[in-house]
Amino acid sequence: MNVEPFVLIILWGGGKKDIIWRHDIDVSAHRALWMAKAEAKEGLHAIYFVLMDSPFYNMMERDVYEKLLGIRDLGHEIGIHLDCESLPVDASEDDLVEKLSFLKGVFENVFQQEMKSFAFHVPNETIMNKFYKDKYAGLCNAYSKKIREQISYCSDSEGYWRFRRLEEFIQKEDKYPLCVLTHPVWWTPEVMSPAERVKRAIEGRSQKEMDIYNSVLCRNTELKLI
Repeated sequence: MNVEPFVLIILWGGGKKDIIWRHDIDVSAHRALWMAKAEAKEGLHAIYFVLMDSPFYNMMERDVYEKLLGIRDLGHEIGIHLDCESLPVDASEDDLVEKLSFLKGVFENVFQQEMKSFAFHVPNETIMNKFYKDKYAGLCNAYSKKIREQISYCSDSEGYWRFRRLEEFIQKEDKYPLCVLTHPVWWTPEVMSPAERVKRAIEGRSQKEMDIYNSVLCRNTELKLI
């Protein structure tokens, strides 16, 4: 089955397996760049889906934008992460195509890279059943009926492995290709709970904002640093 552009070939335990591997950047572009560097070091390339209207980061903010460009420059692909709540309640196919066409134009202008795919953010069954086609607005649909029905799936959504742990999933699954979804925010050097990892990302961003503010205040010695 042709599942381009999602197919990624990886080596696991000496055997080659086809894996559709994607990362949804829901919270932290900083953790995403860390993961992208680790993958590039191993000669791997994946797709990083960026959420334009994330409440946790702004893809146009200089520091975040530089991180996302860093991911692109490592040879990874940028994809569109579409928040389902940004669509009308009774969204039609025309509504979806209009939204994706707009985002495609923005992303291609911002990242100077052709957009090939999109993935819904927190889709419910209604969304997935309604928008099941392989492509919309010329973009491959990561939640297409073909992919969902013909490919075994593993995800770390909400900070824990859905269905099976990743190592067991890759080693024991005999239905190829496989589909793995990971979220960079969960991948930290230290052992932490999901809530602690999100808190760390939020506090890190908050401190960064205060550092920027204080750097501005430094230009006026009469103002007190915070």
